[in-house]
Amino acid sequence: MAGLLALLICLSALGQASPAGTRETAYQRLVRLRREAKAHATTENLSLGPVAATVSLKLTPIRGNASLTLLGPQRRGTTATRPPQIKSIPADVPPEPVYFTVRVGDKDLTGITYRSVRRPMPVKLFLDTDSDGVFSDETQYVGTWQRIFKLTRTYYFGSVTTGPGIPGVKAGAFNAQCSDGKWLMCYPAFCREGTVSLEGRTCKLALVDADFDGRYDGAFVPPARGRREPGCDILALDLDGDGKFRFHDDGSSEIVPLSRLVKVGACHYDMEVARDGSVVTFRRATPEYGTLDLGGADVKMTLWSDVAHQFLRGSRGTWRLPAGRYATLALELNEENSGALWTFEMGKAGAGSLGDFEIRPGESTAVKIGPPFQVRASLRRYSQNVSITFDLEGQAGERYRSLVKKNGAEAPEPSFKIVDRSGRVAHSGRFEYG
Repeated sequence: MAGLLALLICLSALGQASPAGTRETAYQRLVRLRREAKAHATTENLSLGPVAATVSLKLTPIRGNASLTLLGPQRRGTTATRPPQIKSIPADVPPEPVYFTVRVGDKDLTGITYRSVRRPMPVKLFLDTDSDGVFSDETQYVGTWQRIFKLTRTYYFGSVTTGPGIPGVKAGAFNAQCSDGKWLMCYPAFCREGTVSLEGRTCKLALVDADFDGRYDGAFVPPARGRREPGCDILALDLDGDGKFRFHDDGSSEIVPLSRLVKVGACHYDMEVARDGSVVTFRRATPEYGTLDLGGADVKMTLWSDVAHQFLRGSRGTWRLPAGRYATLALELNEENSGALWTFEMGKAGAGSLGDFEIRPGESTAVKIGPPFQVRASLRRYSQNVSITFDLEGQAGERYRSLVKKNGAEAPEPSFKIVDRSGRVAHSGRFEYG
């Protein structure tokens, strides 16, 4: 029934314009409807109390607070092949400029960067914010050489505006570093900052526009794009009161993807964020719970969620979690065998059924993880050489690194053989940890 209802909603929305009054692509429409449907489902799993706090947040450039850029940056490769949608390029472009795309909200924008052929020959960057394939109507950004980078020729651009914005919301922006013209690192340029008092604590608070669309209310929806790229906006809350935002890969991080709930002490709070991030309203919330059954596996597990992020540790039979959708970002699995303790670490966030799973109210979600493992090899060619790597795939499709620990120490490197069609061993050796 839920799937049929979602389909009917999608069909009824066909041909409608976006909230900004512009026509949506089919992909943008599906992403928006999926986010709205999941947000609605989340609301049904909560009981909300009265307003506990209303906070006004000030718009602030983010470059001086480096910790707020540790979660959410985009690494984007470049290409010398001109994208077919580009109709014209600036007059001072050299024979081989490089092109890139950057993710802004639910769409990709194309950019170009190059060293001008005209004196004084600065390094420039343009972004096609209106997606019309023309750069002549776009802002020109001149790069500043970052001399601190010794191994690459790196230029800084910022802040790069991503468009005109939507009604009532300032346009989004990012800061970029381009290294050797081969790749860019794009970082959030602005945040909203303030303080909030909850449970007798006064905490420094920040919202980060990590998807560069000018809005600050983009909550996390599984699966994650990567361990540092959740594909949504970011919440920072200084829970320990030291005046800093700490980032860690485990449950102690004060910088997390924006979700519907935040936990302060033993209490959950619902956050209602204004589109432009100027105001956040906190309400006491009581979520409904379900259970995650990992079959008694001994784990350390970091989960991002559309309701409240979790860190699991130990070998319980089941874990009680707020109802919602979850994505596994980090997993350490301990297995005892023949008197030895083997430790496996997940190498790829979001792999298998752990990448996007649901906890339903009053129900148990069972996931079998770990051995027996399947070896998944991959090959990469570098000129005349071939690099062979492998992962260990668990029962849920989760991927573990080939680096395994035995009783806390690295296990010996595994050996390999390459066999031809006749069964003859063409080459043998041992893997090396890089």
